[in-house]
Amino acid sequence: MRSFIQRYPAGTYMALVLLAQLTIVLSTWWFIPDGGHMHDDSPGARTAHMIFRMRVFMPIGLAVMFTWYLEGMAGLRKLFGSFFHWKMPAGWYLLAFSWKFIMGYIAIGAVVLFGLDTWPGAVNQNAWSNVLSTIFFGIGIAIVEETSWIRYSVTRLQDRFTALTSATIVGLAWSAWYLMMMLLGEGVPDGIPWYAFIISMFSLSVFLTWAYNTTRSGAILLVMQFFSNNAFVIVPMLPTPDREPYFMNAFVILFLIVAVGMVIRYGKESLSTRARAGWHKDGPEPKRGVASKELAAARSARS
Repeated sequence: MRSFIQRYPAGTYMALVLLAQLTIVLSTWWFIPDGGHMHDDSPGARTAHMIFRMRVFMPIGLAVMFTWYLEGMAGLRKLFGSFFHWKMPAGWYLLAFSWKFIMGYIAIGAVVLFGLDTWPGAVNQNAWSNVLSTIFFGIGIAIVEETSWIRYSVTRLQDRFTALTSATIVGLAWSAWYLMMMLLGEGVPDGIPWYAFIISMFSLSVFLTWAYNTTRSGAILLVMQFFSNNAFVIVPMLPTPDREPYFMNAFVILFLIVAVGMVIRYGKESLSTRARAGWHKDGPEPKRGVASKELAAARSARS
């Protein structure tokens, strides 16, 4: 078993994560009374809600278990070490804060410009209070997603596959993890078509893979994912019962165009101007001059 997991660490992990998620979703569905909802005040609904909560930090729990099993404390230091690589140019943090807001408002503007819908307002009602009330939960989710899907899964896949292939595999698995919750109508925004969700998660995986391969910074990805999740709370682009999902569809199309543009610009091999980050060959690039000094020392030793 250990040799199999060592050979397929990302595939085994994602298969187990999805199996565990399916088990949680089916168990939750089983306990919800017929015609009831998860948040009803009934014994079955309360049990269902308690089980459903287990899904939140399950991916990072399994990532920690797999890493510990394969590499012990050294692996855990590698898994979480990228969070401490935070000294990046200010432009990266500006992008991390703003990227989804920019694309969201561009998508809304395009829909309004083409006359498909009217201006929905600048922000959602109660947006800021909703963000503040869930800020710690949002930070936790961002840590879970960066560690599980990018740091553990993408980098291990990139040891064997191109950056685009790795991002595609993770994007499909990541979307499947969320799509299961659509069966319950819980944990995901209402009204998003399933195909739009898959496309969006693929684009997000490409975007985050590009960011990580370029920066090697878990801190940048943490900020990107935190503000990505909160952009939906603030920017009025999610479907509502009284509107067609034009804003969301426009965002998905725009995001896909951006992702394809990144592949064309940076290439499928690395999705970056530097070598792709692999689990066994990761870390910041050496400072200028260090590599040449090491090479010179090696030549001197051989002579």
